[in-house]
Amino acid sequence: MTAVAHREVERKYEFPEGAEARVDWSGLEGWTVSADPVEHRMEAVYHDTQDMALGRRLVALRRRRGGADDGWHVKFSGPGGRHEFQVPLLRTPDRMPASVRNLLAGLTGGQELRPVATLRTVRQVRTISDSTGAEVAELAADVVEAVDERTGTERSWSEWEVELLDGTVPEERQEQIFAAVEAVVRAAGGTPSTSRAKIARALGEEDGGTPVPPEQEQQAESTGTKRKRKKDTKGKGQGQKGKGKGRGKKAGKEPGPDVLRAVLGELAEQLVLWDLQVRLDVPDAVHQMRVTSRSLRSVLKAAAPLLEGDAAEELDAGLRRLARALSEARDAEVTAELMTGRVAELDGRVGPAEAEALQRRAEEQARTAAGKVRRHVTGREHLQLLADVQDVAAAPPVTGECTRLSAREVSDVLVHRALRKVVRVAERVAEAEQAGGTEQAGGPQRLEHLHDVRKAVKRVRYVDAVLDRTGMRPGKQLRRAARDAEDYQDELGRIMDAAVLERWLADTAGALRRTGEDRYAVGALHGAEVVRLRAGTDGGVDVVGVLLSQLREDLG
Repeated sequence: MTAVAHREVERKYEFPEGAEARVDWSGLEGWTVSADPVEHRMEAVYHDTQDMALGRRLVALRRRRGGADDGWHVKFSGPGGRHEFQVPLLRTPDRMPASVRNLLAGLTGGQELRPVATLRTVRQVRTISDSTGAEVAELAADVVEAVDERTGTERSWSEWEVELLDGTVPEERQEQIFAAVEAVVRAAGGTPSTSRAKIARALGEEDGGTPVPPEQEQQAESTGTKRKRKKDTKGKGQGQKGKGKGRGKKAGKEPGPDVLRAVLGELAEQLVLWDLQVRLDVPDAVHQMRVTSRSLRSVLKAAAPLLEGDAAEELDAGLRRLARALSEARDAEVTAELMTGRVAELDGRVGPAEAEALQRRAEEQARTAAGKVRRHVTGREHLQLLADVQDVAAAPPVTGECTRLSAREVSDVLVHRALRKVVRVAERVAEAEQAGGTEQAGGPQRLEHLHDVRKAVKRVRYVDAVLDRTGMRPGKQLRRAARDAEDYQDELGRIMDAAVLERWLADTAGALRRTGEDRYAVGALHGAEVVRLRAGTDGGVDVVGVLLSQLREDLG
């Protein structure tokens, strides 16, 4: 079975009744539209869990038949826009492939996926070609009849879609295509669609419809009650934009536990969404999952006095195991990302062939490490971790003290504890330098100290960032101190990146020695990285000293 993934770049349009007939494609300057459309009659059955675990996260799963891309499709938003993952139909078309269920396991938590809507579409497809005759986009005019399988409600509408055939073309080229199409559409009275997705319309999310609550669904099934089929036909172009979520509350006099529910809930959702993208090998997904897992650990550490029982500690242990699984892959990504720049800085001392060979080696190791991560996230232990994270986020085991605090006070506790951790670690660095002198504190020990400081600073950044995203703001003084601490993260980060690359180059030199291959290029790079790392660690001690002085002043 072959799975296909691609980036989806499209725009949708709607027309008043009868306006489609006024469209004149001869006015599409610089482009040509095929004269005769190709008609497809398609059926798409959308699946979700009983509590709509996919829909709540703007992920769609459908089984489509009758078009040019029959199969099971998973659609979601990720880096660079909308993505679609396709798996061919099995010999029994209605049976869901195991690969699809496994792909969505982190989102569904093992719940059954069942039909929630059926859409039958008559699609008229034309192609758009450039001046050379190369096809660049498809123009689809859709007439849709949909049934909400949960309630029996029927809806219908029409819309036009323009989708690029190659979602990787430069943005300037994309805009040229869409601008030309939109000029013709607007001339005929059409407008950009306000609809988010067909499935949203089918389920009534864009016309004021209210989905049947799961408990009512269960009651109807258990009693054998038959619902009366409703008819709700929308006119062409009459869909309404669904209401989005508002911004989180600002931390003030609201109950303190609201803060922990908000920040842990935000991070739990991010974790399961990055889980999906790691499984699909979406660019940067490993890094973002690592950031999210570290953010969760940072919040749990900062909130330790406000949490009771062992749940938080057990969760931290699971997140630590996940971090170890992600670290190798992230280090490999960093190595591959840095290689080109490091070669350029040697100004020709490393030849193109040698540089290309090292780049290939780094990228291959990054792919291998990413494959290990994908295998890790399919394990039972990982799925249990995702479930545990969501359980703790939904009902944090707060102490009585936490319930007596306001949201502002809890936000202050989180940021203050994270900042105090930076101060304690920085003080240990200063004491080690003063007691041992440069000679004893240098090398690996000094690097380890700087690494500890950077981890503490990143904890501040993670806590501050998730509070900001959820609208929970600590006091002004603590916000200023947090920003001051974060100012030093990049400089410390460059030192740690150099340490990662130095280790990789040393290991690569050893491997080449064993195989008898030429080591000149890797030796030159390694020598330069050693110099960079030494200079970084020496300067890093001064950076920590300035950081410590700044935080002491901020915190008083």
